[in-house]
Amino acid sequence: MLTPIRRYLNYIYSDMVEKRRAVRFEQVKTQNAHVFLDLGCYNGLTTSRFRKILSPKQAIGLEYDPKSILQAKERQISVARHDLNQPLPMKSNFVDVVTAFDVLEHLVETWQTVAEIFRILKPGGMVLIDCPNLAAWHNIFALAIGIQPPSGPHLISIVDSDMKIVEEMHRQDHNLSQSIVQPERFSASKMHRHIVVPTYWSLRRVLIKVGFDIENSWGFGYYPFPPMISDLLCKIDIGHAHHYIIKARKPDRYETHHPNSLP
Repeated sequence: MLTPIRRYLNYIYSDMVEKRRAVRFEQVKTQNAHVFLDLGCYNGLTTSRFRKILSPKQAIGLEYDPKSILQAKERQISVARHDLNQPLPMKSNFVDVVTAFDVLEHLVETWQTVAEIFRILKPGGMVLIDCPNLAAWHNIFALAIGIQPPSGPHLISIVDSDMKIVEEMHRQDHNLSQSIVQPERFSASKMHRHIVVPTYWSLRRVLIKVGFDIENSWGFGYYPFPPMISDLLCKIDIGHAHHYIIKARKPDRYETHHPNSLP
């Protein structure tokens, strides 16, 4: 039986997740794409939905987990196994739309990944990034009391936490049994952890430094406030929201790859 606190946390978390999904789909709907790339496509479910919206000539997914790759292929996604810490396996100025949802925080080479996205995008191409925010207030609170931030970086796995209620919520979010008490024994593919969790303002700075124009940003989840107040505070202070989405575009003037990107 869930406690009132747990029910409330589930409520505000679920609201945050649904609002993120709504913004993702709304922003992709406005794009035209011959080539669409989904970084960290997981099981291909979101990729297939976006493929229906964009109707590209090519919809490509990159994923590292073999089991997820098989599931994506069952959805008729053209997916390849790739470590996103490495240069992307495609030519420059090739892709129209790139999505990276809950991806960057699992990588160690943030700068290289952002630079590679810039390189492969056509001039005028768009990237949509959804990422947790290290500077969210609940992470700051965790550090203030001397424990690891819930959003990471994680020492063992994404469900391992110094706060039992956070661990329980992470297990629920990943459809894992509450009875398993040794998260270090979970497979790496299922229990991938957050490694470099960028703050909103820092990732925005990196995107601009690479050469992107920032078109829009959205914040989600201003804990512990309920949705109506949270939405207002996220607009005022996106830098402390739980999650953020950034929409950035490669300027039309770039006919070849930017000097800051990898060759």
